[in-house]
Amino acid sequence: MQQFSGEETGFANVRTAGVRELLRQGTAAAKAGDKDEAFHYLSWVLCTDSSETQQAQAWLWLSQVYDEPADKRSCLEQVLAFDPTHGVARRGLALLDGRLQAKDVINPDQISQTASEEPEPTKAEQFVCPQCAGKLQFLADGVTLRCGFCGFEQEVGRQAAKPKQSQFGEGAFEQDFSAALAQAKGHLSPVQMRTFQCNGCAVEFVLAPEAITLTCPYCDSTYVTETAASQQIIPPHAVIPFRVTHEQAEKRIRGWLKESGVERPRISPIVGIYLPLWTFDVGGEIRWGGQIKQGDNWVPISGNHLAFSNDVPVPASKKLNSDLAQAFSSFDLDSLQAYDSRFLADWPAERHTIPLADASLQARKQVLQELRRNPHRLTLEDVRNLKLGSLGLIVESFKLALLPVWLAHYQVGGETFDVLVNGQTEDLVGKRPSRGVRGFFAKLFG
Repeated sequence: MQQFSGEETGFANVRTAGVRELLRQGTAAAKAGDKDEAFHYLSWVLCTDSSETQQAQAWLWLSQVYDEPADKRSCLEQVLAFDPTHGVARRGLALLDGRLQAKDVINPDQISQTASEEPEPTKAEQFVCPQCAGKLQFLADGVTLRCGFCGFEQEVGRQAAKPKQSQFGEGAFEQDFSAALAQAKGHLSPVQMRTFQCNGCAVEFVLAPEAITLTCPYCDSTYVTETAASQQIIPPHAVIPFRVTHEQAEKRIRGWLKESGVERPRISPIVGIYLPLWTFDVGGEIRWGGQIKQGDNWVPISGNHLAFSNDVPVPASKKLNSDLAQAFSSFDLDSLQAYDSRFLADWPAERHTIPLADASLQARKQVLQELRRNPHRLTLEDVRNLKLGSLGLIVESFKLALLPVWLAHYQVGGETFDVLVNGQTEDLVGKRPSRGVRGFFAKLFG
């Protein structure tokens, strides 16, 4: 790659021309396909006292001037040296690495998602016993499918030596965020209704867009539909199998209600379901400022904080309210296993309904909120009027996991309250009625 030197002819008088004008002419030439003229002006920018932002722009457009992949890569790496969050440069490297295809790159501002009035057909996998064609049921040991008729057992591929570090981010199953966000699948969620015909009794069903599993109410056959309605929808990458049984969940709920002083509640049926969760690895530089007390005065203070948060959880479904969604923080994500449809053989499951792009913004927000709650990570002194800048935060990677939960609700005095039991750890999250309501009904029933 050609090196730039201030001794080259013509550079001595460059200060008489505005850097902004040089950058404008170089950019215009690059857009017009005049590579020689673009190189002439953009290289001038790099040999002046231009700002870091201007140099980053010059390197970005120079990456369009060069033909050799190695030269393009060097230019894009220079851009990221000035601005690690630069989305176009990160996307360019993804294209060079083959992690992203040019035909898949979209403009997110021009995405429109509509669903046809006619449901589209879908395929599904049925889980039946190879000995008697009975229904296979998933056991709470996390690895076994068992036939409810003849007792045949089949082990779901037990994962051995799961990698602790993936190609992207920290931990296993991490996916390339920059490449996913450049494609339509990073901005879309399922919207198309689907039809499915049961193999056992030939009855046809209409499935909601978010449905992954189906149990036929006529012949009790269990199916798991395609993990993605099309290539435009991100499939699950990992799953935590159910380890808490229905009986354990019910016992946990009744014990919690008793401890809470809730008398004679009416409990709904307890339903086990896999719910989707996004996790994000978020890092980068956060610029902060505020005021600290010195003597009788408040004086300004500022600095830069290098942040990294692993597996920031963001619910991928709107099914849970914010109170119940707190239960996601109690899962042990080190126990994630590679997604296998057989884990869903006897459980309902839901696709994500919150797009990746929207969830990533929430993840960045959570990182900043955590820092506001713990300002001692910035300085040991009390800070007033704390302000945080998020421009330097980068979502490095992500994954989509399915997590097991038991859901129920109970009624007291005409009010309904939700309860969730973690299907892995048996931790419980729920809302209790007010003390006055509990006391009233305790007296009413003696």
